[in-house]
Amino acid sequence: MIHPLVRSIVLLVVLALAAQAQGSVATQGYGYPTGQLSAAANGGGGAAAEIDAASAVNPAALAAGARYSVYLQFEPEYRSTRLGGAEEPVRVMRFPGFALSGGWGKFAAGVSFTTLLDRTWLNQYADTQSVGGIATPSTVIASSDGGITDARFAVAYAVRPRLQVGLAIHAVSGQNRIDFGRTFSDSSGLGSAEQSSTLNFGGRGLSLGVIGMPIQDLVIGASLRTSGPLSVRQDGQPLASADLPSRMGIGASWIGIPNTTLSARVDKTRWTRMAALGSTRMSTFDAIDIGAGLEVVGPRIAGGATALRVGIRDRGLPFGVDGKAVGERTTSGGLSVPLGRSRGQIDLGLQRATRTSSVATEKAWLLSLGFGIRP
Repeated sequence: MIHPLVRSIVLLVVLALAAQAQGSVATQGYGYPTGQLSAAANGGGGAAAEIDAASAVNPAALAAGARYSVYLQFEPEYRSTRLGGAEEPVRVMRFPGFALSGGWGKFAAGVSFTTLLDRTWLNQYADTQSVGGIATPSTVIASSDGGITDARFAVAYAVRPRLQVGLAIHAVSGQNRIDFGRTFSDSSGLGSAEQSSTLNFGGRGLSLGVIGMPIQDLVIGASLRTSGPLSVRQDGQPLASADLPSRMGIGASWIGIPNTTLSARVDKTRWTRMAALGSTRMSTFDAIDIGAGLEVVGPRIAGGATALRVGIRDRGLPFGVDGKAVGERTTSGGLSVPLGRSRGQIDLGLQRATRTSSVATEKAWLLSLGFGIRP
């Protein structure tokens, strides 16, 4: 039986090697941060997230809804990574958000499940291994499947028509299955070798939020998520512990122009608080997220008005490549279409992302599709 400490050290080395082997700029370390934003917020550059009830950012935004609602989000990504002269296309399917909420007078409450970090990737390449002094060709496959989910229970209260406050409890959990394998050709008679590791994450946190209108036509939202304990286990044995990344953000929306909303937002997440979960070879960075967006009212369909959005966004990603930080710049557009006399709504957001690092460049299309029901 392998001593737990020895096994932990071996696994941390494996994780570091996995980060180096990933065939994606965005999914280094413990994965890609989806942002926990709704399809509508993504379409507008994330600028309106602090006042958006469907985004798991500001719990005070729940007080804007007076009826029960259900929200489901689907978000496929089509990316292409270029390293040197080689280019690798990848398609990833995500379901980053589900929420259920309701209001009773001035009170509102809701529960949501959103993806904090998505760690799904596959890397395959040809390699030559020396076996008995003979150079033998083989194929190496490294993959990861899983992520970390944020389960949030939030309550909100409308203090007055122009002031809302909110509080939320976060339970963070997740699983990563990491597989490594080397396959030799049938003619070599060597067969294949495989190794698998499964990591389980658990943590908790608390968030606070406020939305107010200090002057006519200006809406300001701000939120804060505190750090709580975050741990990782393997086979029931503690592996490492750190803190849940804390975050704080503020956004402003100007509604003084008829049928038009101008929004801007800035957010900072302290991802370095979870750096202790990995090895020294995994570089972790705090990240700032800045977005600006425009929303205009479109033609009426099925008894309700549509909305058209455009936006830009610039942010850092938490885990670096070759020890250097990765930046992501996004241009986006979107629309919302009402259904069933405004009892339902479809939100569509399309993002074009460019991610840059010191050694590679990645371009991606992200299609956000959100479906909401308000009976």
